Amino acid sequence: MFSNIDRKTFYNEAMRSGTLLGLLWIAMYAAAVGGMSNPSYLPFFMILFIASPFYAAYLAKCFRKKYCNNTMRFSQAWLFVLMEYLCASLLSAIVIFVYLKFFDSTVLTDTMGKMIQIIEQEPQIYGKSATQFKEAFEIYSGLSIRDIVLNITTSNLMNGTIIAIIIALFIKRNQQ
Repeated sequence: MFSNIDRKTFYNEAMRSGTLLGLLWIAMYAAAVGGMSNPSYLPFFMILFIASPFYAAYLAKCFRKKYCNNTMRFSQAWLFVLMEYLCASLLSAIVIFVYLKFFDSTVLTDTMGKMIQIIEQEPQIYGKSATQFKEAFEIYSGLSIRDIVLNITTSNLMNGTIIAIIIALFIKRNQQ
């Protein structure tokens, strides 16, 4: 699989790129948390959310140009992007865990409580989704911080697996 590059360089660069992607995700998480109290942060969150896969593709493309003589098979591209997402997920999970455990463990439950109050004030607007949201909040409020972080990390990895396939289709370049 690694015909034109050694494994150590491949994984080191994937981890470096994943760290950069993880820093982007941490900024995105900070914007989401900030957006819960100040809606002016939400556009910043959306920009980072949309830019995230493009940044991962850019990092993979830079790796392909620098280390692979501008040729990379689909399997290499997929594995590289998957490793990026794995490292980014682990880094962001650590930061989210530390934030929730030591700084603000009630930010999510307080925000959900405010949303419940808004839904209860306007039940005709939300209809059946109001009861579904209340049920989801009851389930969510029973989760521990570890469970929340595990849920976020698993979601990031599952999304990353799918996105890695799409990015790899664009990044791969066969020898000519």
